[in-house]
Amino acid sequence: MKKLVGVCISAVAVIGLSSCGGGGMGSDGVKELTDALVKSAAESDTTIDQACVVEVVKELSEDDLKLLVDNLDALVEGSVDISTLDISEEGFATFITISDCITE
Repeated sequence: MKKLVGVCISAVAVIGLSSCGGGGMGSDGVKELTDALVKSAAESDTTIDQACVVEVVKELSEDDLKLLVDNLDALVEGSVDISTLDISEEGFATFITISDCITE
């Protein structure tokens, strides 16, 4: 749980969500970010609803999704200072709803 919470808190610090744009990362980026969050939850003995996570991640703008995926390893490891990432502010409130996806 601690690792998942760390990833979510790190991402929440800068995530901006609007609607997912066309072209670019699309479903591949959604899958990569979702898989990382689900894996992190499993590693911390936390149950998370994958479909719920997918719905939240789909709301990311293309730019925000790309930025997160490009920095995914550092986010998971906690080695990146999220406040230095240039993610939009609009999605902050939406991204924190990932915590609603935790079923444990």
